[in-house]
Amino acid sequence: MFVRNAVAITGLLASLSNALPAKRAVDAGNARLVIYWGAEDDSTTLSDVCSDDSYGIVNLAFLNRFFAAGGWPEISMSGLDNSSDAQQSAGATGLKDGSGIVDAIKQCQSAGKLVILSLGGADADVTLQSDSDGEKIADTLWNLFGGGTENAELRPFGDVKLDGFDLDNESGDSTGYLAMTQRFRSNFQSDTSKTYYLTAAPQCPFPDASEPLDVCKELDYVWVQFYNNGDCNIAQSDFKNSVQTWSSGIGNATLFIGALASGADGDQGYVDADTLVSSLQDVKNMNLPNYGGAMLWEAQLAVKNGNFQKQIAAGL
Repeated sequence: MFVRNAVAITGLLASLSNALPAKRAVDAGNARLVIYWGAEDDSTTLSDVCSDDSYGIVNLAFLNRFFAAGGWPEISMSGLDNSSDAQQSAGATGLKDGSGIVDAIKQCQSAGKLVILSLGGADADVTLQSDSDGEKIADTLWNLFGGGTENAELRPFGDVKLDGFDLDNESGDSTGYLAMTQRFRSNFQSDTSKTYYLTAAPQCPFPDASEPLDVCKELDYVWVQFYNNGDCNIAQSDFKNSVQTWSSGIGNATLFIGALASGADGDQGYVDADTLVSSLQDVKNMNLPNYGGAMLWEAQLAVKNGNFQKQIAAGL
C-alpha cells in the first residue's frame, strides 16, 4: 500500500480471548474494522484511535527497516521520541523511545483491541537475504516488542508486549519470509501468558510475489489491499473474483477487505462510504468461510474524511 488502508468491522471476536497460540480460524459471522495508525502526523493520536469503538485491531505503522544503524531495526512512526540513551549506546539509533505512546497501547489492549506492529510500508527496506536473516530478525523483533527477554533495555515500549506482527512487504522479494514467519510461530509458543498474531497486507493481484501463499497460509489474518491495483480494486470489474480467489488461496487465515479511508493521500481506488459498505455487503453475501471484515488505511485520513470509519462501522 502507499500508506495503508484498513477497514474492518466493529468488535473483536469472543474467540480472540481464548484462542490457542497457533493459527486460528475466525467466526466469519463476527466482522471487525482494522485500522493503521502512525504513518501520518499525530493530530489523530493513538489514544484517539483506542477510544474509538469502530476499531478492533490497530496496526502501528511502521517498522520500516530490518537492518539499519548498528544492525538494529528502524522505526518511522508518529508519537515517538528520539532514541533512548540505551539505544544510542548500542548504536541502535533507528530505534526510538516509544514511552510517549505506552499508555495508549495499554488503553487499546485493556479495551480488548489488538495492537500489532506493521513491518514494511511502500518505501521500506524489509528485504531479507536468506532464511537465516529471516530467523534472525524474527528473534530480534520478538525480544524488542514481544515476549522475548534479551536486550530489554532497548525495547521501544518498555515491558509492554505487542499482540503480534503485520507483514507489509512491498518489495516483490519474499526471500526469507517463510522462515521468518515460522520462527515467529516458534517464539510465540514460548510465551503462554498471551496469544500472539501474524497478519499481512498483500496486494490484490493474485498471488502477491512479496507475500506469497506459503507465507499467507502461516498467518492468522490477511487484509488484502483492494486498491492501487486497477481491476481488482473495490467495486471494479475483477473485485469479487479476486476476493473469491484470495479466500480460497490463504488456507485457514481470515480474509479482510483492505480499503482506503480517503482519496487525499495519493493512493488510487478510493470509494465513498456508501460504495464501500455496499461492496462489503456483496462480499458477505458470498458466504465465504473465512471472511472477517475490513481494513482501512489510515486513521488520521479517516478522521479528516468526515470520520469515514464511523460510517463504515455503522454500515457493517
